[in-house]
Amino acid sequence: MEDVKELKSVLEKVEGKLIAAGKMYAAMNFAGFLAVMTLFYVILRFFNGGPAFSIAYWTAATIVVITFTSKVWRRIVTISGIKRNSGKKIGLEIAGAWVIGAALGWVLIPSLNPGINEEAGLAVGFLSFISVSLLGQWAVLKKCCGAENEMVPAFLIPALAIPLAWGMGSGAMLWAGYVVSLGFATTILLYLHSAFKAVKR
Repeated sequence: MEDVKELKSVLEKVEGKLIAAGKMYAAMNFAGFLAVMTLFYVILRFFNGGPAFSIAYWTAATIVVITFTSKVWRRIVTISGIKRNSGKKIGLEIAGAWVIGAALGWVLIPSLNPGINEEAGLAVGFLSFISVSLLGQWAVLKKCCGAENEMVPAFLIPALAIPLAWGMGSGAMLWAGYVVSLGFATTILLYLHSAFKAVKR
């Protein structure tokens, strides 16, 4: 009986560490995109912006972050025993959520000319893009992996800010960037908190 209790304790600790690894991986994803987003605003002044620069920057930054986090994910898959086919399917569903969010936030909404001026419209589109994409990602992860409540602030905070951005004039895009940063930072803190709780199991 004592051996069974000891084995159960060991298995619970291993499970806790695997859960913590998953939570830290999620936090790392948000931290990576938070870093590239803040870097974008830092260097934007020196490159004078423009659509071409924005597209090139975000394409390169997304590839770098996804490449790095994919390597970490493969290690988690190896040690946790997650089926690789399942992981690929989840990845495709998450990518689909981001494609839908991009179509809505960067194509459909701007075409409707929301907001009191062009910058306000772009801010509404940006916040909508983040909100819809992350809501879709959260739904995919909840369906396959259980509740990921730590992610909720990442899409809820930008969504709540949309009505405010609608009536904002100058500085709307910069303000929207801060709003998204707040959502991401809050999500990172919640994931790290969950990771530490899992380790203590």
